[in-house]
Amino acid sequence: MIKLFASDLDGTLLARSHQFDELIKATVEKIVRENAVFTISTGRDCSMTELNGLENKIYRICMNGALIMSPEGETLKLDLIDKDILKIILEEFDDLDLEFITPYKTYTKQSKEEFFEKMERMPHPDGDNVEVAKFFMENISKRLVFDQSKEEILSKDVCKINSHLQPGKSYNRLYKFLEKYSSSIVNAPCDKNLIEITKQGVNKGNAVHWLGQYLHIEDDEIAVYGDGGNDLQMLSMFEHSYAPCTALEEAKYAANNQLGPYYEYSVARNMLETLAKQK
Repeated sequence: MIKLFASDLDGTLLARSHQFDELIKATVEKIVRENAVFTISTGRDCSMTELNGLENKIYRICMNGALIMSPEGETLKLDLIDKDILKIILEEFDDLDLEFITPYKTYTKQSKEEFFEKMERMPHPDGDNVEVAKFFMENISKRLVFDQSKEEILSKDVCKINSHLQPGKSYNRLYKFLEKYSSSIVNAPCDKNLIEITKQGVNKGNAVHWLGQYLHIEDDEIAVYGDGGNDLQMLSMFEHSYAPCTALEEAKYAANNQLGPYYEYSVARNMLETLAKQK
C-alpha cells in the first residue's frame, strides 16, 4: 500500500504551464483526503514552489533534498554547504556566473543587467512559450539578490549552488574541483546545461527516505516520480519508481516503471489509479 507519494515538478508532475493547475491540485487534495502523504521533490527553492492553495497540506523537499519542510512551514531538515568549501569556490571561481541559494533567497555577484541579458540568451523550458518564460523570469526576479560581495555571500546559509553553462566557456577547472572535493560536495544537475552543487549525501532519494522514516513509512510504501538527472538517486532507491516517457534516458533506465508523457498528466493519473486500487 502506498502511503507517501513524492514527485519532481518540472517535466514530471506539472504540465506545460509548469504550475499547479486545477487538475493537479485536485489530485493532490484527493491523496491527502485519503490519508496518504504527498511531497514535492524538486531542485527549486521554496520561493519557486507556488502551491495554488495546497499550503498546509503537503510536505516540500526542495533544492534537491537540502531542505525538507512540513505542511506548516517548519524546517524539518536543512543541509548547508560547508563554509570552508564555499570560501574556496568564491575565491577560485570568481569568473563563473554562480548563484548561491538559501532557503528563500538566491545571491549572486552578477548585476541585474548582466543576469537578465544572459537569461535572454538561454533556452527556456518550453521553447517559445511566452507565458512559461514570463512565469520563470518573474519568479527569478523575486528571489535574486544581485551585486553581492564574496563576504556577503559567505555570511549566508547556502544550501545549493547553481550555474547555467555558457556556450564556449570551459568548466574543466570546476569539474576537477568537484572531483577533488567529492567527499564534501556533489554535482547532480537536472540536465547537461546546468551545474547543481549540494553537500555530499544530499539528494532527493535520501530526502524522501528520511521523510518516510520521520513519518514511520517504509520504503516499499513510497511511490516516487522523476524525469531528470537530479532524480536518478530517488528513482533507483525505491521499488515503486516511475518516469514519464519524455524523461531523460538515464531517468527512464533508473525507474522501475515508465508512464506516458508528462504533459498528458500521466503522473497525476498514475497517482489516482494507485489510490483507486488500494480501496
